[in-house]
Amino acid sequence: MTTGEVREELLPLRVDFDRAWRGYDRAQVQGYVREAETGTRLLAADRDAAVARAEDLARQLEEAREQVRELRAKVDRISGSPVDVEALEERLRRRVELAHRQAEEITARARAAAERTWADADRAAASLREQWERLVGEQHEATRATREEAEAAAREAAEQRRELDEQSALLRAQVESDFTEAMRARRGEALAALARRDAESRAEAERLVAEAAEHAAAIVAEAERRVAELKAGRQRVAEQLLVAQRMLSDAQDELEPLPEEQEPQVPHLVAV
Repeated sequence: MTTGEVREELLPLRVDFDRAWRGYDRAQVQGYVREAETGTRLLAADRDAAVARAEDLARQLEEAREQVRELRAKVDRISGSPVDVEALEERLRRRVELAHRQAEEITARARAAAERTWADADRAAASLREQWERLVGEQHEATRATREEAEAAAREAAEQRRELDEQSALLRAQVESDFTEAMRARRGEALAALARRDAESRAEAERLVAEAAEHAAAIVAEAERRVAELKAGRQRVAEQLLVAQRMLSDAQDELEPLPEEQEPQVPHLVAV
């Protein structure tokens, strides 16, 4: 997958859990965790694509280096051919000297451009790899933390529900025992106390459920914020990969010899 095919956004995280009695529906919590893991796998696939792109840029850089080596060899052949300058006429001597100077300029320019291109490309590739690995690590950590927090919230809600059920059962048994032992005249009072205590128990249960819902909503909001940050970081990495590609293209243009730098045609000398 090329840089232009990078996904614009991850799959949305599902946060609309249905409320069950004294807690969230366990199946929906587990489904949310599975969707978060799917998003992590998508991000890992994007990371692999970016690594492949970096390797392709490295291959292009090696090709540019090979062109520089060929140019150096060509310049060395030109500058290494011995010429008896004293035996030439003045006009030919000037042309040979000019050719030597142009060869030296081409060599210096090629070396400078190659060194600059190598350094820039190496730094860009290393920086992009480091940023991508850091973003993937943060995504894994965010997914792991979200999964652990969701599981902890589910366990806590289940424990609170169990405790409330036990307390309600004990309270009901106690009230029924008191009602049985009480005189008929207190029957109405005992029933009123039972209803009041049951209402208080339900109110307490609803309060605990509301607190658990608020806590879970905060966890989901934080997870969405982290995913949004990672999406923005991924977009920056994709843009920087495009910049690195343009740098390589510009570097190849610099390595092409100018028309005035073409190898001069030295006329053959005719022995007199």
